[in-house]
Amino acid sequence: MTDDNTIYALKNRPLTSDHDLTRLVTALLEQAYVSRVWLMLLDDDLRSTDVIIPIDDLPTDPMAATAMPVDGPVAACDGLGVRVAQIVDQTPASAVVVIWERPGAAGADPDTLAWIDGMRRAFAKQPDGLRAQLVLTDDGAHMIGEPAQRYVA
Repeated sequence: MTDDNTIYALKNRPLTSDHDLTRLVTALLEQAYVSRVWLMLLDDDLRSTDVIIPIDDLPTDPMAATAMPVDGPVAACDGLGVRVAQIVDQTPASAVVVIWERPGAAGADPDTLAWIDGMRRAFAKQPDGLRAQLVLTDDGAHMIGEPAQRYVA
C-alpha cells in the first residue's frame, strides 16, 4: 500500500538527505516486482519533478555490446549511462536518481554492480548530475555506496 503521508511530506522538499530520498523511493515504488530501472528526475533544488521513468527490457548481460562504433563496442551498461547523462544534460532536470529494481533480498549481484558502475562512469564529468543510485528489493529501497548529505547552496 502506497505511503501517501511520506509522499506528501517529501514531495516538495529538496532531497538533500539520503534518508529522505530512500524514504520517498520506498513510498513511491514500495518493493521490487521485476528487474527494471527507474529514473527519477530532480530540479535545481533537488526536488522531485514528478517525472519517474521506468525502463524495461535491458539486456541480461550488462557487458553485452549494444553499439559498434569505429572505436570499438559499447557495453550496454555504458550505453545506458551515457543516455541517462544526456537526459540530465539536455532537459530542465538538474539531476537524476537511478533506482535498480531487483526482486529478492537486499544487496546487489555482480551484474547489477556492473550496471551501477556504467552509470557512475557516464557521470564522471558531471558527478552532481547523478544524485544517487538505489536498489529496490523485496523490503524497499536501499542506498548504494556511502551515505552522503547533499546541501543546496
